[in-house]
Amino acid sequence: MLAPFPESARINVPPALARDLFDGAERLPLYDNQEFYSPALQEQVRRDVRAVSPEGFDWLVGSIGERVARWPYCVLLGGLRFDEGNRVFVAVNRSFGEMVALPYKKPRAQLVHYIQPATDIHSPRGGRESERLHTDAANWAVPIELISMVCVRPDRQGGGRSRVLDVDAVRDEVRSRLGDKTLETLETEPVPWRMSPLCGGGLRWRTVLTKSGRMCWRRDVINLALELDGVGLSREVLALLDEFERVITGTARTLDFLLGAGEMLFSDNTRTIHSRTPIVNADASNRLMIRSWIRAS
Repeated sequence: MLAPFPESARINVPPALARDLFDGAERLPLYDNQEFYSPALQEQVRRDVRAVSPEGFDWLVGSIGERVARWPYCVLLGGLRFDEGNRVFVAVNRSFGEMVALPYKKPRAQLVHYIQPATDIHSPRGGRESERLHTDAANWAVPIELISMVCVRPDRQGGGRSRVLDVDAVRDEVRSRLGDKTLETLETEPVPWRMSPLCGGGLRWRTVLTKSGRMCWRRDVINLALELDGVGLSREVLALLDEFERVITGTARTLDFLLGAGEMLFSDNTRTIHSRTPIVNADASNRLMIRSWIRAS
């Protein structure tokens, strides 16, 4: 039995504020997804949407920021209305920093990224990589700090439930099940990460956990690095990574919830890892999410 999403980390947006922001966004021009790569345009959309209700917009942004800064380092918003041009989505996200992405190339590299089961990356270990707990952009030199995601359509059969595990729970589970020495090793022993070719490729070494309370985890990126000539880890460290993966996969402290249409999940990518449950007949599923990566200000 996994943990439900805590009520303390939910925000219900008042209908009047949701209507005002939506109407303000609808008065703006429609922009192409590629145009949103411009930080100046992102900021202009933020200012224009905020202008329709400055106090309400600031309350919303402040409420998100307060909740993401504390356990469980994520927040679930209900009641916002999202326009088809994604201007409300961009305005809220830009309030926390610059929206960033890999160079534009459909279907998997867009600033406002459309996530569909049929395009999820297959895993050599079976299933899809999105079904395993992970950090987004772990194959960047510096992973992004914040993620936002809106459910446009949930899977008709209830698949693709969201799962989020926070760094406090990870540290507690490692300490209690593997010991203080293992926790210290994960904080001090760098492991290799294969960088995306679209970010220049190459290799970076960094730890899975940090003493400052951050984490980075994506086993497939580490495995890709280990395929490079001259890159290796001791049997002890490889076994430790296997044990770590078993611990985080098996803990009952993972939040488990189904995003409904119009709900928005905002999370700290340095203090949470996330996944989704499998989707039956994924290639035919109509599930659709939109996602943003944010480089925090």
